[in-house]
Amino acid sequence: MSSIRIWTPESDFDSKAVRCIAEKIIAFYGSDIKILESSKMAYNQAFQKNQKDGLQKQVNIYLRTSALVIFLIDYDSIQSHTQRSKEPNSLVNRITEVVNSIDKAILVYIKQEVESWLLVACLGICCYFTKDEKTRIKKDWIEFSTKNQHGNTELIVESVLGGKGAKEYLVDFSDSINLKINPNLAKKLDNLKQKRYSESDSPQVAKYIEINQQTLARNESLGEFAKYLQDR
Repeated sequence: MSSIRIWTPESDFDSKAVRCIAEKIIAFYGSDIKILESSKMAYNQAFQKNQKDGLQKQVNIYLRTSALVIFLIDYDSIQSHTQRSKEPNSLVNRITEVVNSIDKAILVYIKQEVESWLLVACLGICCYFTKDEKTRIKKDWIEFSTKNQHGNTELIVESVLGGKGAKEYLVDFSDSINLKINPNLAKKLDNLKQKRYSESDSPQVAKYIEINQQTLARNESLGEFAKYLQDR
């Protein structure tokens, strides 16, 4: 069995969510691949000793036991990506330098955020908040999720820098789900806020996401990531 190391250096919540999605993709394809992960802390440690090549050294260490190292970082919008690209020591530029120098290191942009990957399967998100897998076969929930399902989740993007994007869409969607479960929450806004989606929920939400050809087609960057998880 070969292994692939996924490295999501912006957030450990993202890292766990992406690993869960990766394992679902592998199961869908029937690939014989083991997923390993690296963390935000590991990324920071690569630079602790002021070594300019610390990240490159760590990638080469990972490649001793893995066929590929795949970096995954958010691509929030053209504006924010352009801004980060202008910063010499930004995450984007540091990682790009490494993947340009190592053949088996790859960068995949999560467009637009990890929430855009979760939103390829709105019915699964409903299952997470209802805590009931039978939600998948209930007509009213199927209709509700279909109404809120984007055909292309990469288009859920902030129109201005700092504006609403996929994360904010998922927060609003979670409010709609919780109000459907309990309409009385409309009168208890503090309780509604406590139940809404937050970044820390992403690894658990990912467990309910169904991966198939249809859901993979709803986000091009997710489809790109999936190609690396087929047996090579």
